[in-house]
Amino acid sequence: MATNGYSPATDGVPGKHGPIPTLVYVCEPDSATAEQLAELCRIHAAHRAWWVVDTVIEPTPDAPLQQREGWQRVKAALDRGSVDIVITWSPVSVASGLAEFQVLQAEFRVNEAVLVAVTGIPDPPPPQHSPAD
Repeated sequence: MATNGYSPATDGVPGKHGPIPTLVYVCEPDSATAEQLAELCRIHAAHRAWWVVDTVIEPTPDAPLQQREGWQRVKAALDRGSVDIVITWSPVSVASGLAEFQVLQAEFRVNEAVLVAVTGIPDPPPPQHSPAD
């Protein structure tokens, strides 16, 4: 898995050092909104020194994830090892809810990749402490 802002695909390879190759995936039927969300994802990557190598805009959010053409491009890039991180705007663009998104993230980790949503993931609740008697 990528660490410290660099990719295992580039670490240890002479002349191949640099930021983690990242792909932006946005699933939104409105092209203007999709481009705005993609730009926000690219900004998110830039703030982390991740290198965006491709942006996939998918106009069919009602189609099952595995049947979307754009998602097939994402999977192909992961299979080739050309990206280590996939950024999407919201978990609901790739999953029906947070639990399903977390399962998808776990699948990415098993394959030494990372799936990130810029927004839409609630902060964990604060710890609950028993009142002192």
